[in-house]
Amino acid sequence: MTAFLASVALAFTPAPNVATGVGRVPVDHRVAVVRPYRARLSRIAFCESGRRWHIATGNGFSGGLQFDLPTWHSVGGRSWPYLNSKLEQMYRAVLLIRRRGYAPWPVCGYR
Repeated sequence: MTAFLASVALAFTPAPNVATGVGRVPVDHRVAVVRPYRARLSRIAFCESGRRWHIATGNGFSGGLQFDLPTWHSVGGRSWPYLNSKLEQMYRAVLLIRRRGYAPWPVCGYR
Protein backbone atom coordinates (compact mmCIF):
# COMPACT_ATOMS: atom_id res chain seq x y z
CA MET A 1 0.00 0.00 0.00
CA THR A 2 2.82 2.43 0.86
CA ALA A 3 4.49 1.79 -2.51
CA PHE A 4 1.20 2.52 -4.24
CA LEU A 5 0.79 5.84 -2.41
CA ALA A 6 4.37 6.79 -3.21
CA SER A 7 3.80 6.06 -6.91
CA VAL A 8 0.59 8.14 -6.91
CA ALA A 9 2.40 11.04 -5.21
CA LEU A 10 5.22 10.78 -7.75
CA ALA A 11 2.76 10.88 -10.65
CA PHE A 12 1.41 14.24 -9.44
CA THR A 13 4.81 15.78 -8.70
CA PRO A 14 5.77 18.50 -11.20
CA ALA A 15 8.71 17.86 -13.52
CA PRO A 16 12.08 19.15 -12.23
CA ASN A 17 11.98 22.18 -14.54
CA VAL A 18 8.48 23.21 -13.44
CA ALA A 19 8.14 25.48 -10.40
CA THR A 20 5.08 25.48 -8.18
CA GLY A 21 3.27 28.80 -8.04
CA VAL A 22 0.54 30.19 -5.82
CA GLY A 23 -1.99 27.54 -4.89
CA ARG A 24 0.45 24.88 -6.11
CA VAL A 25 -0.39 25.58 -9.74
CA PRO A 26 2.56 24.58 -11.92
CA VAL A 27 4.47 27.51 -13.42
CA ASP A 28 6.70 26.47 -16.28
CA HIS A 29 9.65 28.85 -16.67
CA ARG A 30 10.35 27.48 -20.17
CA VAL A 31 7.36 29.42 -21.53
CA ALA A 32 8.94 32.74 -20.48
CA VAL A 33 12.36 31.74 -21.81
CA VAL A 34 10.98 30.72 -25.21
CA ARG A 35 8.54 33.63 -25.65
CA PRO A 36 10.95 36.14 -27.33
CA TYR A 37 12.22 33.45 -29.72
CA ARG A 38 8.94 31.68 -30.50
CA ALA A 39 8.17 33.28 -33.89
CA ARG A 40 11.68 32.76 -35.26
CA LEU A 41 11.87 29.20 -33.95
CA SER A 42 8.53 28.49 -35.57
CA ARG A 43 9.89 29.75 -38.91
CA ILE A 44 13.02 27.61 -38.50
CA ALA A 45 10.87 24.56 -37.70
CA PHE A 46 8.74 25.21 -40.78
CA CYS A 47 11.86 25.36 -42.93
CA GLU A 48 13.55 22.34 -41.29
CA SER A 49 10.65 19.92 -40.85
CA GLY A 50 7.40 21.49 -41.99
CA ARG A 51 6.68 22.10 -38.27
CA ARG A 52 6.44 18.35 -37.64
CA TRP A 53 7.71 18.28 -34.06
CA HIS A 54 7.73 14.48 -33.75
CA ILE A 55 9.56 13.73 -36.99
CA ALA A 56 12.38 11.17 -37.09
CA THR A 57 13.46 10.35 -40.64
CA GLY A 58 16.55 8.31 -39.80
CA ASN A 59 19.03 10.83 -41.23
CA GLY A 60 20.60 11.60 -37.84
CA PHE A 61 18.43 14.65 -37.18
CA SER A 62 15.04 14.65 -35.47
CA GLY A 63 12.34 16.83 -34.00
CA GLY A 64 10.86 20.01 -35.38
CA LEU A 65 14.18 21.85 -35.25
CA GLN A 66 16.20 18.89 -36.57
CA PHE A 67 18.61 18.43 -33.66
CA ASP A 68 21.31 15.80 -33.90
CA LEU A 69 21.64 13.72 -30.75
CA PRO A 70 25.02 15.05 -29.49
CA THR A 71 23.81 18.65 -29.80
CA TRP A 72 20.52 17.79 -28.10
CA HIS A 73 22.36 16.23 -25.16
CA SER A 74 24.83 19.15 -24.99
CA VAL A 75 21.97 21.49 -24.07
CA GLY A 76 20.53 19.12 -21.47
CA GLY A 77 18.00 17.31 -23.64
CA ARG A 78 16.98 13.82 -22.62
CA SER A 79 16.11 10.89 -24.80
CA TRP A 80 15.59 11.84 -28.47
CA PRO A 81 14.39 15.29 -29.60
CA TYR A 82 11.36 13.91 -31.44
CA LEU A 83 10.12 12.23 -28.24
CA ASN A 84 9.94 15.57 -26.42
CA SER A 85 7.28 18.28 -26.58
CA LYS A 86 7.37 21.29 -28.86
CA LEU A 87 7.99 23.49 -25.83
CA GLU A 88 10.94 21.36 -24.69
CA GLN A 89 12.46 21.40 -28.18
CA MET A 90 12.08 25.17 -28.38
CA TYR A 91 13.55 25.61 -24.90
CA ARG A 92 16.62 23.53 -25.79
CA ALA A 93 16.95 25.51 -29.03
CA VAL A 94 17.00 28.78 -27.07
CA LEU A 95 19.78 27.40 -24.87
CA LEU A 96 21.69 26.49 -28.04
CA ILE A 97 21.06 29.91 -29.61
CA ARG A 98 22.40 31.61 -26.48
CA ARG A 99 25.52 29.47 -26.77
CA ARG A 100 26.16 29.40 -30.54
CA GLY A 101 23.76 31.81 -32.21
CA TYR A 102 21.84 30.57 -35.24
CA ALA A 103 24.85 28.73 -36.73
CA PRO A 104 23.39 25.26 -35.97
CA TRP A 105 20.74 26.05 -38.61
CA PRO A 106 22.98 27.35 -41.42
CA VAL A 107 20.17 27.78 -43.96
CA CYS A 108 16.91 28.00 -42.02
CA GLY A 109 18.33 30.02 -39.12
CA TYR A 110 19.03 33.01 -41.33
CA ARG A 111 15.77 33.20 -43.29
